[in-house]
Amino acid sequence: MARILLNLLKLWPRITDSHRYVLYYDDAVPEDEYLRHSFFEHRVIQGPRFLVKRRACAGQLLLPRAIRRDKLDLFFAPYYLAPLYCPCPKSVVAAWDISYTTHPSHYEFRQALQMSFISRHSCRKANGVVTCSPYDGRQIEKYYGVPASRICVLRLAADDKFAPPQDSCRVDALRSKYHLPKRYILAMGVILNRRNTDVLIDAFKEIARDYPDIGLVVAGRNSTEPPIDIEGRMKSLIAEGRGVYIPWVPDDELADFYSGAWYYICTSTVDGEAMMLKEAMRCGTPVITSPLLEETVEGHAVILQDPTSRQQTEAVFRKVITSSEMRNRNAREGLQWVRTLSWHEVARECLQFLESR
Repeated sequence: MARILLNLLKLWPRITDSHRYVLYYDDAVPEDEYLRHSFFEHRVIQGPRFLVKRRACAGQLLLPRAIRRDKLDLFFAPYYLAPLYCPCPKSVVAAWDISYTTHPSHYEFRQALQMSFISRHSCRKANGVVTCSPYDGRQIEKYYGVPASRICVLRLAADDKFAPPQDSCRVDALRSKYHLPKRYILAMGVILNRRNTDVLIDAFKEIARDYPDIGLVVAGRNSTEPPIDIEGRMKSLIAEGRGVYIPWVPDDELADFYSGAWYYICTSTVDGEAMMLKEAMRCGTPVITSPLLEETVEGHAVILQDPTSRQQTEAVFRKVITSSEMRNRNAREGLQWVRTLSWHEVARECLQFLESR
């Protein structure tokens, strides 16, 4: 969730001038202009190279020494793991989801064990926990025993760069570059088992012959564990020109991929938040999602009740493919809603929570 931290750091100095921020790095300080603000102080973690290179070890063994030296009032860990010994009067931990704990089989064993152990203890010891959806807040309360009064749920926003296209030529150029179908359903983002990409591929193959004017585009790094052969599963669609698999999409093309899609789909059975849904909606593209993610988009989506069911996925595909009227309505209502969200409000609410600890 680097994008969340980036937006917080850009906006906090604009909200108040009453704080100083000490930022810690395990390597060089980035060159980004917003980090040059006078409110920021930068520290590169010092220590034996073999420890610095191992982020978990550096965070537990080297970071506490730096925190003690800087005499902080509060330490904010933006990614799950705070030092188990934190020489600071107060700490807040961001736990964006706890699937390492709730679904350890989705991860490599050592990674799941390490993240689950340290994040659980970090959250329990912290004065507060920040997360990104009501569902994730309930999970942290249930599995980590953190009282709801110590949890802050942020309503995340999509970046301003995601917007309806002003120039249709950009989308046309994208179609030409990647050989995209004129109409396509898009599944974009890191491919994880919990996002049921294999099910939606199989479902689309079943209905493809009935709708020859629409295709399926899957884009994102394949991080399934145990592995799923995404490209192999799409082989027949790709051969027929009805499917495209793209392992990586440049950041400056993301909005064009969303804008060109008939619908965007993300039907996770684990995630309580999926920023891609809001990004697609901000580009004027309607979305299909799961009951679990319905809450984070406040119902502004077509809901696939059982994302693990091929038959139900087929039925939803048929429904959205055949109704231009429904698509236009969903796109319009989704765009109106997502524009009510702002990063300024996210930053203000997060900062207010930190100050209240």
